[in-house]
Amino acid sequence: MPCGLRGLRQARTGHCIVVTERSGRKHRHDRRPAESRASSSLSGGTRLPTESERGLTFLARLAAEFTTVLSLTDLLDHVIHVLHEEAGFDSCEISLLTKHATEDVIVIRAASGVRAGVKGSVLSRGQGLVWTVMESGIPLLVPDLKSEPRWFLREPRIRSAIYAPLVVHRRPIGVVSAYREAVGGFPAADLNLLAIVARYLAGAVEVARLHEQLKELAATDSLTGLANRRAFLDRLQAEIQRGRRAKSEFCVALLDLDRFKSVNDIHGHAVGDQVLIRVAETLSQAVRQSDLAARFGGDEFILLLPESSRAQAMEMLDRLRTVVIPLPDRAGRGVRTTFSWGIAAWPRDGEEPDQLLQVADLRLYAMKRDTQSQDPPAASTGK
Repeated sequence: MPCGLRGLRQARTGHCIVVTERSGRKHRHDRRPAESRASSSLSGGTRLPTESERGLTFLARLAAEFTTVLSLTDLLDHVIHVLHEEAGFDSCEISLLTKHATEDVIVIRAASGVRAGVKGSVLSRGQGLVWTVMESGIPLLVPDLKSEPRWFLREPRIRSAIYAPLVVHRRPIGVVSAYREAVGGFPAADLNLLAIVARYLAGAVEVARLHEQLKELAATDSLTGLANRRAFLDRLQAEIQRGRRAKSEFCVALLDLDRFKSVNDIHGHAVGDQVLIRVAETLSQAVRQSDLAARFGGDEFILLLPESSRAQAMEMLDRLRTVVIPLPDRAGRGVRTTFSWGIAAWPRDGEEPDQLLQVADLRLYAMKRDTQSQDPPAASTGK
């Protein structure tokens, strides 16, 4: 028998089920919401009936996940596992509202059972019952999905479903859903249980997202949007460990803008900032998805190029060396700036981060001495 909470009745409107409290025998605590009663039992209040203990144990297990897991991906995967294994649902999904380009979409972030293959699927507005539930904010029970035309990403083995919206401060952020392979596979108690899970999961998702945003801010350069020095060094250490396991090479390239002080002196710091931003954009567009571009400090940038030889790194940098920056106060004119670089290859030039950075730094300043830009950066060039 699926775990659930007794003492409930259901009000049906089509497929939609709104779970309310049974108005039967009167108890002192009966008029509190179901989630409040479950919460007080967890803290030593009135004990639920014996047949509801599995539901309580299940909620307690989830509560531990909500309070201990900060990674959003880990949180969703853990919750899906508990729903699938302990609640006995045949398949489960957690879908989150996400900004994609200029539109809102729903992304299926976690899935289990025969529906595991839909993980990562993107639903445009209006596609599927998930959008219906998220926009209405009302839990939904579908006894027979075969007769439901709004069901999207169909799986023939799945026949019934329940959905509960994730809502934070009256703002919908996603949906948690569960599926069974039998028609009419869900009693009302299961929908009520999923609604309770959704309420607490929504708060946990919001906390995890805020935690990830703070981590991203701590690892991001505020001016250019690139990774900062700390984030680069963390990634470099991880790449060294990966290189040792895979016995693969990689390169570190340290870049420094030539005569950047003259840009600030002649055109002002606002234009200097625009130069840094444009260089960062150029580097971001040039590197591969597996590479990392970071601002190392001041007018220094640094690249991590996995599985690249020194010759491959030099070829890429040579193509990028000249960058023309449009001047906002001089129509049709631009500031031409170049950068010098130094490349260190792992493990040939060193096996530790400080060794690689020292070699790259020495080669950078050797290049600055030997190859200075022919045109001063203060000079303006037509487009």
